[in-house]
Amino acid sequence: MEGEKVTALRGYYVTLIIFAFNIVGYLLCIKGGEWVYDIGSMNADKIISDSQYYRFLTCMFLHADIEHIVSNMIFLVGLGQMVETAIGHLRFLALYMFSGIGAGATSFLYCILTGNAYDAVGASGAIFGMIGALVIIVIAHHGKYKSVSAGRLAFAIIYMIYSGARNERIDNAAHIGGLFCGAIAMAVMSIKKILLTKQMASQG
Repeated sequence: MEGEKVTALRGYYVTLIIFAFNIVGYLLCIKGGEWVYDIGSMNADKIISDSQYYRFLTCMFLHADIEHIVSNMIFLVGLGQMVETAIGHLRFLALYMFSGIGAGATSFLYCILTGNAYDAVGASGAIFGMIGALVIIVIAHHGKYKSVSAGRLAFAIIYMIYSGARNERIDNAAHIGGLFCGAIAMAVMSIKKILLTKQMASQG
């Protein structure tokens, strides 16, 4: 039984490492307060004026309050173990980081286009990337992967985006950007895998 638990944890250890980084980030927020948010949040004005491009990365690991991090970490672990076991550790890490940075970039562009500058933090953009990846995985498995069906996934996406649009505190631009980045990254990975399989089959 203990061996089975260890094997299961190894199946999604990257998810657990990302989880740990988020916890450390939140502890820094508690300890440093506004100073941490000032230097690490997604802020289009400071990125443009001071070339602080590192914010595309740091904002992914900061959270506003306990409710914010708890809800995000529940989704991170729940979705992360499913996606990571499906595509592997390195691919999952690449997908997560690409989705999170892509979400920040979408938020950044939204701020520029609307002139509505704000500070944004949270892992939800990268988490939406995992949802986007699941869309491609479900499609590749003919409409259902494990307990996730196409209909259930579509309902969840529509509901979350709708809820985000109605809440001014939620960075919906980041959510949509992360969703598309995750789907694109997963689609590229899937196509590369199919092409590699065909190539190996033809050589065999």
